[in-house]
Amino acid sequence: MKSFVGFFGSTAVFAVSICIIYWFSSHDRGGALLLGFMCVALSFAAGYAFFTEKNAALEGDDRDLKHREAAGEDITIVTKESPWPLTLAISIVWFLVGLLWSDFMLFTGLAAMLLCLWRLGAESARVGGETIMTKEGPENFT
Repeated sequence: MKSFVGFFGSTAVFAVSICIIYWFSSHDRGGALLLGFMCVALSFAAGYAFFTEKNAALEGDDRDLKHREAAGEDITIVTKESPWPLTLAISIVWFLVGLLWSDFMLFTGLAAMLLCLWRLGAESARVGGETIMTKEGPENFT
């Protein structure tokens, strides 16, 4: 986990330095705000990993581990048929453009993001207990 926290933490420091330089060189609120959001998001990811995932043993932290020894590990279940990740990305873009242009876009983007996150949560809660039909018959998907 040390490599993850180090990478995201150093990138957050880079983002805040670029935000400060950008603000003093251009005085543009929109760009400085987006760079500030980037810093907050990276800091959140680093802080979350530092405080909640301290004891996680990731392969990236072991310098002696070869790539072929770590290959083949299941990371997560990703549903390819779900429309919600793409819809969430579009609503985030809509929300961010609304920060710069109009309140209507801002609030509709926020509402769409909340809807997408709600549906993603409901979908991921269902994934663990699905039964899939294979050639041999029904099979539990975990």
